[in-house]
Amino acid sequence: MKKLKITLLTFLIILPFTNFAQMSNVNVEYGEVSKDRKKDSEILYTTDDDSGGLVMLKVFKGGLMKQPKGYYLEHYNSNLNLKNKLEIEIDDNSIKNILVEKGKIHLIEYRRNRDEKTNDYNLLTANLSDFKFTSKKLFSIDRKDVKKPFFFAIGFIPITNLGKIDHDPTGEVRMSNNANYFAFNFDLKDDDKETHRVIVYNKSLEKVYDQTFTDDKKDKYFEYNSFTVSDDDGSVYFLGKSYKNDTYKEEVKGKINYEFKIYKLSANGVNEVTLGTNEKHIKSLEILIKDNKIHSVGTYSEKNDNLTKGIVYYQLNSEDLQVNSHQFNPFTEQYMIDKYGEKRGKRKKEKGKEVKHITYRDFFVGENDNIYFTAEEYYITVHTQVTQYGVHTYYVYHYNDISICKLNQQGEVQWLRTINKNQATQNPKGYLSFSSLLSGDKLLLFLNGAENVAKMKDDRIRFKDTGRKRMNLYTIVVDQNGEFEYEKIIDDKHSKMTYKPTFGVISKDGKSLLLEGNKGKNKQLIRLSL
Repeated sequence: MKKLKITLLTFLIILPFTNFAQMSNVNVEYGEVSKDRKKDSEILYTTDDDSGGLVMLKVFKGGLMKQPKGYYLEHYNSNLNLKNKLEIEIDDNSIKNILVEKGKIHLIEYRRNRDEKTNDYNLLTANLSDFKFTSKKLFSIDRKDVKKPFFFAIGFIPITNLGKIDHDPTGEVRMSNNANYFAFNFDLKDDDKETHRVIVYNKSLEKVYDQTFTDDKKDKYFEYNSFTVSDDDGSVYFLGKSYKNDTYKEEVKGKINYEFKIYKLSANGVNEVTLGTNEKHIKSLEILIKDNKIHSVGTYSEKNDNLTKGIVYYQLNSEDLQVNSHQFNPFTEQYMIDKYGEKRGKRKKEKGKEVKHITYRDFFVGENDNIYFTAEEYYITVHTQVTQYGVHTYYVYHYNDISICKLNQQGEVQWLRTINKNQATQNPKGYLSFSSLLSGDKLLLFLNGAENVAKMKDDRIRFKDTGRKRMNLYTIVVDQNGEFEYEKIIDDKHSKMTYKPTFGVISKDGKSLLLEGNKGKNKQLIRLSL
């Protein structure tokens, strides 16, 4: 493995609002180049092998519609060199997550049992040294008890139940931060109530508890957001958006028509708490657990769910679900200046203008319970062309400005910034968007861009679009005061690979980020750290 410490600053710009200067060293570690049988693959799960290496599961796709066809299970040593590899075909099954414990790799598998009409959940176990798997059934669920998607059309009228299914109908599996516990979540069939079943196992593969909980709202009026698993005792915290008055309307008679609920599931039962909206529009929330505290963050608007006015934050006690604090932080003047320029930004701030298409990407809990939040201006446009051969419709996926934010432990904004970016594609394969990593009190962003970073009015910059083969990998380091600096860390002229920052994976210790690059069927891993 080659290890390169990057110290070259390709662009150096001093701005009045953002201090661009020589960066701290960014370490880039390169693994060896390997080859996949299929070109289209993406990382699903990774875990440490307890010896400095890692195990990775990737899904590969094929066919005209690029549907999942199978998996690559790969074991890398501490130098990111491939030690072992196995190809797994998809045949009425899927891999829901992976776990390494005491030199063994465990694959958590869903398999459709057509004879018994059940969904079976199995543990596939092998030694890391040989990948020779044996199977053990964990449990089964009758297929009539879980929701199954359907879609058909009468003429031009589509009929589907997708709006009633909160997530993957075969269930989802989440690991706690250090993989001490893993939890299954199933959306059960119940049109009158929102009903979920959660089953939790510890890392010794022993069942800890099996709980079912319901929300009295009709199933279609409950919008599942996310859930997380405690590393301490396997408690599960489940977050959802519950609509009122039997309607999906955002407002009824001038009042916000929904509330957010957090459910705590444990071996002792189920508890819940309702989070007030303060008559603000909140599109969705995400949750994390750290040191007996639940942190929940999202975006809010004073107009509708499709706009963003700022960042909303809740902090709760993980034991009794008591709300310790909550804050609604509007975008700052600095944020608007970053985005629109000085005169226009100040004018928009004064008029209380809101921002479109802000989509959550990630958040971290750092030192002193500071919260770091990242989002992106993401949206899809539909285009229709009429040619001599007929009508052609295509979709363009836009990955524009990045929003970054730091809150203190009370949820009060410390800084809010915009990083200008303008990128779009018809084939979203992971080369656009970005990944983020918290290193101490510094927030690191990794993204692709053109050879040159564009200069904008009011001494601002923008990361530009370019062809996949000409993409350069950049890092942006944001310090504790919200000042940021950027650097090109991989030049397309010196690299045969193009890396995929959309699918960045943070190491178990949280100190580095893993990216995969490819050129055709050739693949290479890199590890990035500050």
